[in-house]
Amino acid sequence: MSCTEHERTQLLADGELSGEDARAARAHLNGCAACAAQFAEIRALGDAVRAGAMRYRAPARVAARVRKAVAAEGAPRRGFWLGAASGVGASALAAALALAVLLPPSAETLADRIADSHVKAMMQGPLIEVASSDHHTVKPWFAGKIDLSPPVKDFKAQGFALQGGRLDHVDGYPAAVLVYRHGGHVVDLYVWHGARAAGTATRHGYAVQSWVSGDLDYSAVCDAPPSELRQFVKLVRGEED
Repeated sequence: MSCTEHERTQLLADGELSGEDARAARAHLNGCAACAAQFAEIRALGDAVRAGAMRYRAPARVAARVRKAVAAEGAPRRGFWLGAASGVGASALAAALALAVLLPPSAETLADRIADSHVKAMMQGPLIEVASSDHHTVKPWFAGKIDLSPPVKDFKAQGFALQGGRLDHVDGYPAAVLVYRHGGHVVDLYVWHGARAAGTATRHGYAVQSWVSGDLDYSAVCDAPPSELRQFVKLVRGEED
């Protein structure tokens, strides 16, 4: 590859850049076909690996017990890990790693995955697969395509106009995504089963807020100020004053 920016493209694809570095790298992709192709190839490979991986969600009681045990134990002791790495502790280490895989991602990790998915849809598409502001059109479109029924509402009067929806994946999990327009910003609302994580974070200039309601996981993301995203989340959750 003749372009000297290929290393930065790799870092961007791996989520290692933030702030101005990430914005500069994305701006470069818009004008460099070679780097754009490299970025798409790296992300496609990652998506293929994650989509084919087997995942198991730990029951809530198991996750709670593991967190409680970790909190009671405090910071890992060096002696424990040295012992666990020995032949005597190998099975214990394997069990600990297995439990770690079962646990849901942290809010920070989830924010990275949501921001990456949102940016990919913005840059490579499709951003919208069913274009409509009518929930009677958008909601039925998901039927038979995903094993959930996302709540679809239009908040045009409050400044968040429904544009449509699409199917997407977050770390290999299928998700229904509702797309809204807020001024010059696109707001994506992800609804799926899989994360069981909640919290707020900002990744590469994108604000992300995630929460759990009933048996559904939600994440909202956009490049508007976090305060405006919080307003949108309140609308979705029916908490707006």
